Amino acid sequence: MTRNIIISFILLQNFLFAQAQTKIIDMHIHSYSQSDFGVGEPASDSYGKKGAASAEIHRAETFTAFKKWNIVKAMVSGNPESVEEWSTKDTYNRVIRGILIFSPNDYGLDSVKFEQMIKDKKIEVFGEIGAYYGGTTLSDSIWQPYLRICERYDIPVAVHTGGGDPSGTYSWSPKARLKMGDPYLIEDVLIRYPKLRIYLMHNGGEEWHEHALRLMAYYPQLYTDIAAMLWVEPNAQRTVTQFLKNAKHAGYLNRVMFGSDQMVWPYAIEKSIKFLNSLTFLTKQDKEDIFYNNAVKFLKLTTK
Repeated sequence: MTRNIIISFILLQNFLFAQAQTKIIDMHIHSYSQSDFGVGEPASDSYGKKGAASAEIHRAETFTAFKKWNIVKAMVSGNPESVEEWSTKDTYNRVIRGILIFSPNDYGLDSVKFEQMIKDKKIEVFGEIGAYYGGTTLSDSIWQPYLRICERYDIPVAVHTGGGDPSGTYSWSPKARLKMGDPYLIEDVLIRYPKLRIYLMHNGGEEWHEHALRLMAYYPQLYTDIAAMLWVEPNAQRTVTQFLKNAKHAGYLNRVMFGSDQMVWPYAIEKSIKFLNSLTFLTKQDKEDIFYNNAVKFLKLTTK
């Protein structure tokens, strides 16, 4: 009888938690076509868990996580075809269309085609910009025509910061260098485009999270997400915990946004949410702001 009572209590707790779960905006979701599925990711994550079996299963499992965890909006970046497919199959209007891009001419893009995609609402957030993987920074001249267009149309910009796949330099991203992930390297962009909405993906990563905070102190328009840091491996969880403590102490939590960066592992969404909820130094209001309210402000969403 005692064992049954304990089980019932746990189930009740889980039910009540699900009922009370705040609305969530995930600012860092990845989509794929089968042709590029798993190309930039290892076969298993840091915990030995393999990714989804195919791009279609990956999308279905991610959509299931959206429903389970009350994710009402998700910034989805990937190749344009995959983002379009996700948007078409998104019956709940959750998808915010991004684009995963490492070099400005990926997908045969140029500034003219890019501007037309924005006019056609095929791009609603410019990112994830993985300039790091292509051996450039957002301050380089090759990105400026795109950033000028984003400023003109008030399109938010999402830029990868921190490191990446540790073995990627030997395979799919030979130009990647750790130093290129330093958030300080985008400072010229913040000065040149003061009205541009920018967020640092991965809050500078394990390597540069203090630099992210310093930039946020100098540039009050700058936001960050904490994607991947919440789940990808134990040291990332340690450093994001310190980042959040420092951001709270400094008064910058109102510009920190939730992201999962689930890549080919949709289970990372749930793991990220649970880890953030486990941080006892964050109040209920802190968590609601990170999960939802800060992104609403950044994205200029109207809420009902």
